[in-house]
Amino acid sequence: MKNNTLLLVLFINLFSFTNIVIIAQTSERTYPFKVTADLVSSFVWRGSLATVSPTPNIQPTLAYIKGNFEIGVWGSTDFTGSYKEVDPYLAFTAGHLMLAFTDYNWNLDRANYFNYKNSETSHRFEGTFGFTGTEAFPVSITWNTMFYGFDKKSDDTTKQAFSTYIELGFSSGAASFFFGFTPWAGFYNNYGVTTFNPDANKKTFSVVNIGASVTKALKISETYSLPLKVTFVINPAATYSRSDYIHLVLGITF
Repeated sequence: MKNNTLLLVLFINLFSFTNIVIIAQTSERTYPFKVTADLVSSFVWRGSLATVSPTPNIQPTLAYIKGNFEIGVWGSTDFTGSYKEVDPYLAFTAGHLMLAFTDYNWNLDRANYFNYKNSETSHRFEGTFGFTGTEAFPVSITWNTMFYGFDKKSDDTTKQAFSTYIELGFSSGAASFFFGFTPWAGFYNNYGVTTFNPDANKKTFSVVNIGASVTKALKISETYSLPLKVTFVINPAATYSRSDYIHLVLGITF
């Protein structure tokens, strides 16, 4: 009964969002706002499962766009009510170059959301620099580094770990491929602590996110198609649980 209820909720949400988007798409856009949402079968971020166990998540975005600037809020919430994330961000694009700042917060029970004191806050500030690739050279690269907040070294919790994630990407038609790694001990390899073998040397450079995505347009009407994406992920450096090594995720964008 519980599974049937969950499926019913998913279908109701899918139907509702589809109709909203169809109505919005048939009218001319007259305001500089972006309103989108993703429905994912599980929330996998940079190679690791974000939630305690695999569960569907709805991930809305609300943003204001002015020229090359975009300011918005991205979030993720599961259907069991056990996970919530709220991340404000600011992005600037110039041609095929991109700069971004993100305020991550998924530890909402650790401290008051508006507590930004470095030693107490649950926020993580991250800076991003990226090259998005061109049609003639469809190779992308992004460098992401956390530089403030709840991202401390395992052996000295007063110092920032500067957790860094670098991803190389390649796209070809409906398919895209990615290779993500971290160059030193940080969030993506459990801050250098090897959970499965505590006596082993601490992790430094780690490959954490290898995989591919394929998109397909599901035709809803003559004027609107619903984008579907399936992503296959392998994390050779998974440290949180053995089930975190591999993922297959379905995503729907509204």
